[in-house]
Amino acid sequence: MKNTLVLLIAKIFEKGIMFLFFVLLAQHFGKTTVGEFSYYYSIVLLLFVLLDMGGEFYQIKEFSKNENLRKFTTIFVLKSLIFIILFALSLVFFYNIYFLILLASYYIMSMISIFKSSMYIHNQYILDSKYIIYEKTFFIVLILFNTAQVKQILLIYFAFLLSKLFYLFLLFNKFYKIKYIFKSATLFDKSFAIGYTRDSWSYILHSFLVVVFVQVDIIMLKMMNISFADIGLYAVAIKVYAIAIIFADILFKQYYPIVAYYIQHNQQDKLKKIMLKVQSTNLFFSIYFLLFVGLFAKEIIFYGFGDEFVQSGQMLLLLSMIIVFRFSMYTYTAILSASNLNYIKLYTSVACTITNIVLNYFLIPIYGVYGAIVATVITEFLLVILYKASSSKIIFLNNITIQEIFILIASSITIYVLYNYNINMSIKASIFIFLCVSLAINYKNITEKISFKRE
Repeated sequence: MKNTLVLLIAKIFEKGIMFLFFVLLAQHFGKTTVGEFSYYYSIVLLLFVLLDMGGEFYQIKEFSKNENLRKFTTIFVLKSLIFIILFALSLVFFYNIYFLILLASYYIMSMISIFKSSMYIHNQYILDSKYIIYEKTFFIVLILFNTAQVKQILLIYFAFLLSKLFYLFLLFNKFYKIKYIFKSATLFDKSFAIGYTRDSWSYILHSFLVVVFVQVDIIMLKMMNISFADIGLYAVAIKVYAIAIIFADILFKQYYPIVAYYIQHNQQDKLKKIMLKVQSTNLFFSIYFLLFVGLFAKEIIFYGFGDEFVQSGQMLLLLSMIIVFRFSMYTYTAILSASNLNYIKLYTSVACTITNIVLNYFLIPIYGVYGAIVATVITEFLLVILYKASSSKIIFLNNITIQEIFILIASSITIYVLYNYNINMSIKASIFIFLCVSLAINYKNITEKISFKRE
């Protein structure tokens, strides 16, 4: 419970800062700049997947077996070599200063993820949360200074790089020694590096497909000559709805190391027990987050970003359906990622990525940005269905439940009503109060739901 609350505070702070960043970017530089930033950011995320080599999913699995300095340093060196190659290729084929700065900042992020994996294994959530708060505070101070005094877009990009360097410095100071870098040649484990690289392919390819699945719409919108301004409207809606997913991510970080341990040690009874709890918890919270976002989508956009972005409110309302799918998907992602059958997740991701690209190809020319929204909602639904079916090969939980069907129908009706009818603020406020009261009444049940411990 304590770890969950601490992570929640840190994640809310982190996402709140990023929300503030987009607000400041939109208000001071306009929707065209937001669209341009989102385009470069999407491409960088694709390359980040390659140099992160499976990231925390793979690292936690490896550290769960055993953890040592040679493993840590070997992963560090492998990622650095990949970054050098990607940076050199980017200089030759895609030279853009904004893009290169973002790429360098995400290389630093890949280094940070190694430390974070170790911290999660050792239950150091509070320390990780503290460092997140430090880094985001440093980041927003740079952004605020720029928007208030300098007003240079180049410095916006540099803020990403400098804040990540600050974060890495804190981790180095706490857990690492500079002398280890100079001893990388002796600490490098060639045998482990070969095995790690060989076995990471499914994690890399799956993550790459996930990022393609999430970011390809923005890239395809640009390829199909949709303006940066319209892309900016869409990107704002995407960023806002993503804030609602942070709680699912926080819960995931709590139960994933436990799931990985049970799977690695073949403790099926304990695994099924915790996964049924995870499934119930994710479904419970998904409906609340959908209602909160759906009710106030237009107000969030209007008061946060201004008149220029008012159309993003409608987009956000339609995208809010994905909240239910994402919460459920985390359940089955934990099972598949921690197992030796990660390739199953890879195949399902391939199917959904292809579906998403095909839908975008046909729908964007007809409906523009709204075509991308429809493609995203359809493929997100398909993805969670396939993940659920695939995870049953490792451990069978249940078929589609009455609760899942009810949530799906209720969510669809809610979004339809909110999209087509103008609900006044007094009704919205009444519903909001009702939701808050119901959460308060269920406080004991909620604290039990969000508490995950290894038996």
